[in-house]
Amino acid sequence: MTQTIRIRRGTKSEFINYGALEMAELGFCTDTKEVFIGDGVTNHLVGGVMMGTLAERPEASTRGRFYFVESGEGEGVLYFDDGKVWHKISVESLKELNGTLDDIADGVNYKKVKSEDIIDGHVYKVSDGINVKTAAEIKEHIDNPEIHRKINDAGAGNDELWSAAKIKLEIFNAIRGLDWQDSVKSKEVKSVPENPQLHDRYLIPADAEGIFSGKEGQIADWNGSGWDFFTPLTGWAVYVEDENKNYTYNLSGTWVVTGGANQTIETQGGLIGGGSGDVITLAVGEGNGITVSEKEVSVKAHHGIIADINGVSVKIDNTSIVFDEDNGYSLSVGVIDGGTF
Repeated sequence: MTQTIRIRRGTKSEFINYGALEMAELGFCTDTKEVFIGDGVTNHLVGGVMMGTLAERPEASTRGRFYFVESGEGEGVLYFDDGKVWHKISVESLKELNGTLDDIADGVNYKKVKSEDIIDGHVYKVSDGINVKTAAEIKEHIDNPEIHRKINDAGAGNDELWSAAKIKLEIFNAIRGLDWQDSVKSKEVKSVPENPQLHDRYLIPADAEGIFSGKEGQIADWNGSGWDFFTPLTGWAVYVEDENKNYTYNLSGTWVVTGGANQTIETQGGLIGGGSGDVITLAVGEGNGITVSEKEVSVKAHHGIIADINGVSVKIDNTSIVFDEDNGYSLSVGVIDGGTF
């Protein structure tokens, strides 16, 4: 024969009025679906979660109870009874939290923002304590071409700026069109240098090799990653460092020396500078006359002319050279031997 075991049951109010259950006695609330076990003094809620709709949830009164919303409004939410209030455990959005941002943070490093200063979750106003500006006002100010100029190396408008690097490059390129060029290290380097430094420059000679080949007379400039070549124009001038001389590109398409860098004269050593390091000869008459060399000036000595270590002097012998006291102490030529001077 089947037996049925029944426990004490009734509505919640009847259960309360009944008082404490006996030791180990069970009680079931037919309206709230709660199960209690007694110890003769207190009724203890037996584990388990009450379920139903949010409208069917009983009033909060027993600490430790859970209630799960099965359907309808609030479906899927779990509540906890602290004896006075049902607390929502599964919070779904920030607005469902109690308190303010100050309660979440420390109130010092993070503070509240006025709700009227927030649009779609973004703060749109800033303040320095005195001035308050909106994001739109700030953007308008930044974008105003009358106040600010934008860095745009590709631009040419009046409301655009070039960067310092762009300005330097443009000046560097503009110099290439002027007569005076940056100096070159040499005009005799035929093989491409292996480890050039930034803006090392060379005037390319004839019969150059490698990528210098076929670029005679051009100026090669190392830009840091490759060689730039500049075709000279008439009138270009450049200083050649290893020669200490200046060269000019003439109408004939040739670089010609236009003097040394220093225009000085040294005694007893010829003329130094101005291209005068080369031997200069001034001949008057074939095989005769005055000769100017790198280190001396010589005159063919004859009857009336004496050239020695003391210099050049005139011998007055009153034959080839005549001193005339009666005519203002002047010198006149007398007889010149052989008809040469």
